[in-house]
Amino acid sequence: MATPSLDLDPADWRRVRDALRYLGRDLHHRSYGVEASRRELLWAEMDACLALAERIEAAQPQDPG
Repeated sequence: MATPSLDLDPADWRRVRDALRYLGRDLHHRSYGVEASRRELLWAEMDACLALAERIEAAQPQDPG
């Protein structure tokens, strides 16, 4: 399987970052309606999404304003 090109413009990276944050919040919200063992899995995915969003934000140049 070929690695996809990651040549995205800053607006695309912001969309990816924001989508990961939204997914993290959604997973957190969904975790309240499931049993404890499933909740731990959802929280682990939530943490992974939020950590990746932070990595993307740290790697991108800051917006001028």
